[in-house]
Amino acid sequence: MSIIYIQFFCAFALIATIFFVVLWLRKSQRDLQAVTLELERCKLTLEISEHVGRFGSWHMNAGTRVVRWSDYIFDMHERRHSLGHPPLENAIDYYHRADRLMAQSAVEKALKKGEDFEFRARIITEQGNEIPVLSRGTCQIDKDGSVLGVFGCFIDLSAPEDR
Repeated sequence: MSIIYIQFFCAFALIATIFFVVLWLRKSQRDLQAVTLELERCKLTLEISEHVGRFGSWHMNAGTRVVRWSDYIFDMHERRHSLGHPPLENAIDYYHRADRLMAQSAVEKALKKGEDFEFRARIITEQGNEIPVLSRGTCQIDKDGSVLGVFGCFIDLSAPEDR
């Protein structure tokens, strides 16, 4: 008889546990949906801000040296999205020849020494257009002091009538 009570208790405990896990999962799913919606809202706000403010953001992973561009940076460089995010060397090649060494030096210092940078330069777009930009970069440093990557932005300095 006591075995029947133990089996009944175990079955009840299992059903109760499953019930609470299902409730917890549903709440987690609602929370995840809310966070996803907020993330999408923030992304859209950033995209609108970039186009209105004429700036774009980028991030370079120190390990892969791939530079991830925001949509506005692709637009600014007149680069097709289908070409993907450029490796650092290709991104540096967009700078005007006279500005390329300065840009490359600033990025290398950031990667080696963790130094932030800011400079004015010119980029040459895929269509051959010259655009003056302000480039800023700040280093992402891990707890050991190693550079994980560089976050940055380009600000389009061209006059409205030149756009």
